[in-house]
Amino acid sequence: MTEQISNKDLFYQIPQTQDDPLWKEIIKEKMDHYAPPEKVEGMVFFSREVLPVSKPVRKSGEKNSNINLTRFSNPDRDNLNTIETRGLNVTCYPPKTVITTELVDGEPIDPIEEDLFGGYGRSEKFDELGINFWVYDRYVPSSQFGKMQKCLDDVFEDGGISDNGKVSSKAPSKQDYVGISLLKMERYGWKELELRAWYDSIEHALSDTQITSYIKDAIRIENAQGRIDWKDQKYVKQQAKTQKLGKLIPLNTDGAEDGNRQRLERILIPAMKEYLKSHETQALCLHNTKVSNHQDYDDANEAMVDLLKEDLELIVNFVDAWRVFKTKPIAVTHRVTEKINGEDVPCGVIVPYTGE
Repeated sequence: MTEQISNKDLFYQIPQTQDDPLWKEIIKEKMDHYAPPEKVEGMVFFSREVLPVSKPVRKSGEKNSNINLTRFSNPDRDNLNTIETRGLNVTCYPPKTVITTELVDGEPIDPIEEDLFGGYGRSEKFDELGINFWVYDRYVPSSQFGKMQKCLDDVFEDGGISDNGKVSSKAPSKQDYVGISLLKMERYGWKELELRAWYDSIEHALSDTQITSYIKDAIRIENAQGRIDWKDQKYVKQQAKTQKLGKLIPLNTDGAEDGNRQRLERILIPAMKEYLKSHETQALCLHNTKVSNHQDYDDANEAMVDLLKEDLELIVNFVDAWRVFKTKPIAVTHRVTEKINGEDVPCGVIVPYTGE
């Protein structure tokens, strides 16, 4: 017969001391059953213990652990509000640390020093809630590296990105995956085949399409190094202030050479409104965050200039036609019925729009 369990039995209020006997029940009777220690490539499981939350080194600068090289962006972590409202979930894997002190016969020398490489979301929540102790899975570097690993940096990088990349975790961003890909390319001269093998060796929930996109981006960025240095929108605005050039509107020309005018069209309405206020030319500053050489940059810039000319001509012709024909050029005429306070029956039918 299938074992049944109450949901409330999966949560425990967090003990306030490190030696509270409740920890033994939490770990031995629950966590070891529902979330046994995981295999980590290039590491060996050492112990599952209750530690002060301040014990593992988890920050270098503002956010990241001093060896956690997997975050090239700072996406919001999961709030994990269940910690505050329901306590410790014994079906969740605990945060992971790697012991950085010297090993003698596989045992770390006291005092043990360790770095966090998995569980950053909970660590931030611990600080907010004043939690002093938690369960940690501790690992030591293995004497045998994984399939795509040649040094400890590989072990730490792969461990972190794999832990964060699980289906149940707050997924790393594209920037994180591309950033580590670039580290591997710089370290070993990897190309597409090696990068694909590396993605096969780590834990993630990415599709083949995503992996292909991330690899292409990494290769594109590597090809651009030493030839072109991308500047983003924030940089353009700050540099305009530094040079006292007045208000410049950053316009990314990425894709303009292929007719992509989405970025241009996003700024047209705000620019038109501002022109009506000031009657001054709205000054655009072109930049690009994709091209890998100066010829492509020049081509993209020229294409964006042509797209702007086309759109301005369209605006003029539009206004002229409106004045001649006197008909409303655009109007809301219909809507789809929705279930609102019992009205709009039947739902999902297109009906004339009558306004409020």
